[in-house]
Amino acid sequence: MQENQNSGRIDTQNLGNVEVKNTASVNPRQPQRQPSNNPNRKPNNGSRPPQHRKKTKKQVAMQRMLIVFGIILAIFLIIFSMGASWGKGRGTKLTKDNITTQLASISDISKTNYHYTNITKFDAVDDFYGFDASDYSNLTISYDGVITSYIDASKIKVEVSGSKVNITLPEASIESNEITENSVAVYNSNNGSFENITLTDFAGFQTTQQPVAQTKATTNGLLFDTSERAKAAIKPLIESLAGARKDKYTITIS
Repeated sequence: MQENQNSGRIDTQNLGNVEVKNTASVNPRQPQRQPSNNPNRKPNNGSRPPQHRKKTKKQVAMQRMLIVFGIILAIFLIIFSMGASWGKGRGTKLTKDNITTQLASISDISKTNYHYTNITKFDAVDDFYGFDASDYSNLTISYDGVITSYIDASKIKVEVSGSKVNITLPEASIESNEITENSVAVYNSNNGSFENITLTDFAGFQTTQQPVAQTKATTNGLLFDTSERAKAAIKPLIESLAGARKDKYTITIS
């Protein structure tokens, strides 16, 4: 490279291909930082990350105890619900005692009311239980009443032998027999109708007529109907007690 004495310039024609490097000050000893490839990395603003307190041994033990208690409680509830479902599925085993208790309601269930109207003739009397009958050659008396019969549950016999259940009913009983006082009437042949009368001794009249009405009611099947009513109710009561076991038993009612 030659220097032109006339112009005082550097002749650049003869420089050729010269690579000019940036001579900016670089410390060769200082390592160059590489850009981070982690997109989730947060810029460091100089603040410290939050510090988590460590749990004490007492807190850890308490937490473990609560977890164990919760597991035990869950297992207990599962077992209890399974046991209840299993018990319902099996039904109830029939015994003499639980059947007898179940049949206690038969006394009320079997009650049967028999409504009646009786007409009875009496020979000529002057005084008919306090009624002046001197004007009548004979008396034809009409009266109404109701008889109630039932099966005494305390007298029912229960026998259980394996899968066989035998129920023996007592004979139906008469609970009450009431004649309606204001229903007593005498037949008046003059006008062909019954006319109500008042008996001053109604209690005496009722005492003599109750057996008459009861005999007629029994003849007409009152006690039989009461027994049949009880039998129809007993089997469903026992089957409801047995539940799912009902098909395993043979129930006989007599």
